[in-house]
Amino acid sequence: MDKREQDVLEQVRQKTEDIKVPENLEPENIRQMLEEKVSAASLGKMHRRWGVRQTSALAAACLAVVVGFAAWNVSRPEKGSNDNGSKERLEISSSKTIAQAESYEQVFEYYETYQKKLEEEQESYKMDAGDMARSMIAESAEGSAMNGSSGGAKSSGEEMAIIEDAADTADATAEHSQTNVRQEGVDEADIAKTDGRYLYVLEDNEHEIAVVDTMGQSIKKVASVEVGDDRYIREFYIIPDMKKMVVICGLQSGGAILDDPFYTQGAMGDNGVTMAVTYDIQEPEKPKEEGNVTQSGNYSSSRMVNGYLYLFSEVHIWGEVVQNEPRTYVPLINGEPVLERDIYLPPVKQANMYEVITSVDIKKPDQTKDSKAIFSKGGQVYVSNKNIYFYETEWGNWSGCITTIRKVAYKDGKLEAKAQGSFDGYLNDSFSIDEYEGNLRVVTTDDDTNSVYVLDEELEEIGAIENLAKDERIYSARFMGDTGYFVTFRETDPLFSVDFSDPKKPKIIGELKIPGFSEYLHFYGEDRLLGIGMNVDEETMTTDGAKITMFDISDKTDVKEKNTYVLKNVYSTDVAYDYKAALVDWKKNIIGFSGYTEGGQRYFLFEYDEDKGFICNMEEDINGNGMRIPRGIYIGDTLYVIQGNIIEAYSLKDYQKVDDLIL
Repeated sequence: MDKREQDVLEQVRQKTEDIKVPENLEPENIRQMLEEKVSAASLGKMHRRWGVRQTSALAAACLAVVVGFAAWNVSRPEKGSNDNGSKERLEISSSKTIAQAESYEQVFEYYETYQKKLEEEQESYKMDAGDMARSMIAESAEGSAMNGSSGGAKSSGEEMAIIEDAADTADATAEHSQTNVRQEGVDEADIAKTDGRYLYVLEDNEHEIAVVDTMGQSIKKVASVEVGDDRYIREFYIIPDMKKMVVICGLQSGGAILDDPFYTQGAMGDNGVTMAVTYDIQEPEKPKEEGNVTQSGNYSSSRMVNGYLYLFSEVHIWGEVVQNEPRTYVPLINGEPVLERDIYLPPVKQANMYEVITSVDIKKPDQTKDSKAIFSKGGQVYVSNKNIYFYETEWGNWSGCITTIRKVAYKDGKLEAKAQGSFDGYLNDSFSIDEYEGNLRVVTTDDDTNSVYVLDEELEEIGAIENLAKDERIYSARFMGDTGYFVTFRETDPLFSVDFSDPKKPKIIGELKIPGFSEYLHFYGEDRLLGIGMNVDEETMTTDGAKITMFDISDKTDVKEKNTYVLKNVYSTDVAYDYKAALVDWKKNIIGFSGYTEGGQRYFLFEYDEDKGFICNMEEDINGNGMRIPRGIYIGDTLYVIQGNIIEAYSLKDYQKVDDLIL
């Protein structure tokens, strides 16, 4: 679920807390009604077949039925407005400078405006829940009967993995994989990592990271990093050259730990606390805690660059807010409110949440180097090698949307506001946005069309291609140098090539149409592009298995589908939801990922041959409780498949299982 969906659901939740749902509109009754409308024949097929058009429609119908008129209020246009979209009504600042708060009172005014707007919407527009529900159900059932069974997969993306040989050290580390990251040179935390000898694995209890030695006759757990029962671990970093581990924790009892009731009471209280704890792992079998920092909010993401941690958390303002008590509506960093000048105001004059950014020098783990709070209504983050881009979408009442974007430069822990701007449409995910030579390229979807925009360093639009692939939407994107690739889908899978060599005049230089769609793109060397997604039956328009495709991009104006491999028994892959689940190393010729079959979860390992195409070297059941998405990590000639507390080792020479460990 992306940020936009989360925000909509949260608004729906707030608006419907006191609404009693009629018995005939209870979820179980609605589900039964929908199932009766769906073709029994399509549900009885041996292979699980997923209708690529119907998942969102059915979900929307159920959501609308349960919440009744309140859901309608979220997108209802203002009185007297026309019904042809609402972009022109969005009051977005034209200033290219990010405004910094002058006082906490100014911050409160933005929140107060948001609350008043929300109350106006709730008061002004009400719709009969029964009429709306019946209408949505009828439309959805009709579509289901036409298109077959329901299902589908959410699109996502991934960046090229950084693979490097570990230096020869006394630890005798071997060549090993690294966490797949969005931006090369910008590290990301994960739930399992290696330094070339030891595996570090987050255990199911979420309070402990196991240290597993892979040397010797068998793998064995030699130590643990335990954070205590009052904390739960989200992700962590291993920094081999500094011999450090940084653990990102969440806390629900911050007041007790910090002796500060504002971490657990009032408007800030329901957000929890995010903590970064640094450990010395000079001796991995004897980790030592060195220090920690805290900030308000639920952990959203983080990055590590040149020994500096950049920690992101989301803070919602709800509950009791007192105007003359800033600590009830301003985030806290190590127990102290963010300074007024460090709060970046949104280009739209209303807000109800923050994206808190804190930087930490890992050499001084108990201090924050800098901190900012981006005031907003909820957005997402893309981090390039120099800048942090925070973007959020302003949705039109009936159609159309505009994405606002704020740019914050970072270097050696210092954060500095640079510019703000906007563009039409929304981003599928952070792979649809990319910084290159100072410019920002984005690929967007807006209603039933798609566009490409280029923004300069001041986030001014300098180039555009609009009205692309009508009635389709972006599924995945990837940029390399001055070329971009993106996939749209409705009935076929067009892979577009875009030339950005002249950023003021981007142009489509290639278009390849094939059945199905790629949810995830990954460069496999300079002249090959790997796609992982779903195959689609062109007659029934249902998916009949996962597929991997190798595109030949040696001629960017004439991209070709070189090879395709369809996994008929796989109805979804984890890569579609989590790019860190992909293990792709073109130098070692490894393509690994987990997927779902009728019999459960399996791990697939491929190699690619220019003449033979994809070769499946391994297809193994994944053991574990399934709480987290599996990871594949290699050290030397051994692949470790990790799911929760179970680690299974396979030889990369003959692909046979050689060891396992239950933590």
